[in-house]
Amino acid sequence: MGLKFKDEVVRVEFVVGEDVARQSITEELTVPEEKPDIEKILDVTAEVVEVEALIEDGGVDVDGEIKAGILYVADIPDPKEAQQPVHFFKGLLNFGDFIDIPGVEENMHVIAEAEVTRVSAEFIDERTVEVSVTVSIFVKVTEFRQVKLITKVWGFKKKDVVVKDELLKIDDVIDENIMTTVVAGEVDIPVEKPPIEKILRIQGELIDEVETEITNGAVVVEGTIDVGIVYVAETIEGDQPVHFAEGVINFSEVIDVPEVFEDDDLSAFADVTIRRLTSNIVDADTARGEIVIEMFVKVTKPRQVRVVTDIKSKCVKFDRELLRVEEVIGENIVTERITRNINLPAGKPDIERILEVDARIFDPVATVEEGGVLIEGEIKGTALYVADIEDEMEFQQPVHFVSEFFDFQNFVQVPGATEDMNAQIDVSVANVRANLLNQRTIELIISIKKFAKVLRFRQLKIIAELVEVAEIVDRPTDEKPSFTVYVVQPGDTLFKIARRFGTTVEAIVRANNIEDPDRINVGQKLSIPKGIVGSEN
Repeated sequence: MGLKFKDEVVRVEFVVGEDVARQSITEELTVPEEKPDIEKILDVTAEVVEVEALIEDGGVDVDGEIKAGILYVADIPDPKEAQQPVHFFKGLLNFGDFIDIPGVEENMHVIAEAEVTRVSAEFIDERTVEVSVTVSIFVKVTEFRQVKLITKVWGFKKKDVVVKDELLKIDDVIDENIMTTVVAGEVDIPVEKPPIEKILRIQGELIDEVETEITNGAVVVEGTIDVGIVYVAETIEGDQPVHFAEGVINFSEVIDVPEVFEDDDLSAFADVTIRRLTSNIVDADTARGEIVIEMFVKVTKPRQVRVVTDIKSKCVKFDRELLRVEEVIGENIVTERITRNINLPAGKPDIERILEVDARIFDPVATVEEGGVLIEGEIKGTALYVADIEDEMEFQQPVHFVSEFFDFQNFVQVPGATEDMNAQIDVSVANVRANLLNQRTIELIISIKKFAKVLRFRQLKIIAELVEVAEIVDRPTDEKPSFTVYVVQPGDTLFKIARRFGTTVEAIVRANNIEDPDRINVGQKLSIPKGIVGSEN
């Protein structure tokens, strides 16, 4: 019996390339006409609300939108006139960059993520604020490839043979699909808002993570889109003409993945992208939003196989193939509660009651350690409160704003993690509550949700094809050579076939009387003067 081998065919998500870029954007935002002038900026926030990625030759073109918010104290001309002293307005900043990733093609899949790492604001004049934002852009391009993994080789005639293999943990891609659909819903104007005369703009963003459920032959994808309508109101003279109303549109879509059947070991991933938004007026108190969404779904099954990477033997020839994948070592989600205090600065009046509290995560950093991921960062806690004014006849600003930064450090357990691995994290504030400890101290109770996934990037050369090389022996001149019949497959050339069978192009040409070595046809039968290695599965 000659050389034998076992192989497995899997579909993997091959990592073509990935990169991270940083970009700084600075734009001037103008206070809306209906808002008073600025006396002092209290706080500035910024978050990425939209990211679009388009694969082009040699890389990925990324564009996005950042929503900035400015909280400020108003410049009130007459202090005795009752006006809201603290105001808030929003503005949009655009960013874009081309990220070089050699070898990408249009039919590949791209994942683009962006997050704000720094934001600041500078007072320009009473109607203008300059906002500066630093955004980090991560791009990864992948494609699904069918790969044959040789897992075992035996049947050697000689004993001085060394077979090397490695354990490979992969996600076998069972099936994937892309679907574009339209979801629609109505946004009701609140009773305190005036009716609609004309819609100026509709905006929408996904809130929370989409949920997936695997059924036989399909994946159900469910999610919620937060929809905002900017409109001109039907108002009497003197009222604010432009208003904003918001609502939510829930969607549940079934995406066909015919190769998928219910299995406890299967996992589904869904990437939902908003492509286009339109709106129309249903009646004076109702607007209808229609949103075109693109949903990409893949279903995977974890696999552990030992794959042959090298053979030390003179009786075997083989071809190697580069395999680049990300191994998922493990992931975990934990929610932890931390308690921090905000102490009022010396210049602030005492607290009568708390109006609103908030907390935001800044610059989370992940460090993979033995057994898990250490997450470190900053939390900015903020509070709006009504001041305790002793002399009601004396004018003082009744609403005040305070903030304070706190460092945090938490460990998320992920069994199997080691220091040489990488991590993907998502850290968010799940809930914020406050207690008034005394007139100078606010206690913040912050619940932090932390998701950590530990990955190991594997790039290894695996054996894709192998052939047994017969020893050269003297053959009687009257003995005919043995041949193997091979059927030409798509993509074959005589060079590939000769290498696969351990022979030469010239030998195949002579054995088959081929006139033009550059022209062979799919399905054509060739006599190969060498024996092919057998496969047993």
